[in-house]
Amino acid sequence: MRIIPHARNLLLPALIVCSASALADISAGTSADSSFLSSSNSHWLDNSRYAWDFSSRFTRDFDQHELSRKYVVGLDFHKVFSGPGGDIGTLIFQPYVVKLSNVDNHPFFFDDEDDTELTWRIANFNYTALSHGTFNIRAGHFEVPFGLEQNIDTNGTIRQYTFSDRGVKADWGVSVNGVLPSFEYEVALTRGSGNEIKSRDNPYVFAGRIGTPSNSNLVAGFSWFQGEVLNALGTKKRQRIGFDVAYYHNQWEVLAEVSAGDNEGDDTANTLLEASWRNPDERIHTYLQYRYKHENMAGDWSSGSSMAVGINWNINRRFDVSGHWLQ
Repeated sequence: MRIIPHARNLLLPALIVCSASALADISAGTSADSSFLSSSNSHWLDNSRYAWDFSSRFTRDFDQHELSRKYVVGLDFHKVFSGPGGDIGTLIFQPYVVKLSNVDNHPFFFDDEDDTELTWRIANFNYTALSHGTFNIRAGHFEVPFGLEQNIDTNGTIRQYTFSDRGVKADWGVSVNGVLPSFEYEVALTRGSGNEIKSRDNPYVFAGRIGTPSNSNLVAGFSWFQGEVLNALGTKKRQRIGFDVAYYHNQWEVLAEVSAGDNEGDDTANTLLEASWRNPDERIHTYLQYRYKHENMAGDWSSGSSMAVGINWNINRRFDVSGHWLQ
């Protein structure tokens, strides 16, 4: 499904991204007193839902006069395992096949700008039966806990935050996590290789976030990130500490994240601010995003900023369209 916006003034935007996606979903459930483990009538789809996800993304770079395309087909499977004593854990399984077409700035695990690869968004099991959700163990592929992206799901969307500054969004590993009355937390040790489990140059990431309850109108968190992250040339040492704040009022959302650290000893600092609005039925979501970066490269300080405007339109529960302009 292809929807390409018409740019009235080609001198203004540096980059426009648009995306269209469709879902074909099927769900299955059991009554509240049934159990996956104890009921003889239970089967694999009890207490689960899954959907096939089809999407296309088009990016127009007006400086380079280039159009790139990305086509995605994936499975989104979610299941809660339960026993006589309650929930045991949650499985999320999201393999996606991604086809690139003329995408120059692609992740390093793609061979070239026209490659096709199996990618992983989220694929993990979170074991929750130890202490009623206050101390859980997660294993598999999951988002590295840091900043705003810990509580806001940006997987597969063109609305993104600061993961590119750290070099990895989701990774293979283990974490401990939990929700308590006064705070939430997740602390993770991951491989540092991103989409694939790689031993080349021995990458790793140790990261975590501790924050106030995510269901409040005002949410704040402290994060850290330390590791050697794999890229096309090897590994790169990265260290960060960060603070994030989210405030919700009626249909408005205001977000902020600041972080500081170093890359191979070169100091860097980043700021992200975003204000967004949703209409009453939450089918339309618009946002304005500002980023600022200040870094030291071999003794020379440099700064840069960018502005982005985006919109997402959920036409119905099976189809949505997004657009994003970056200057």
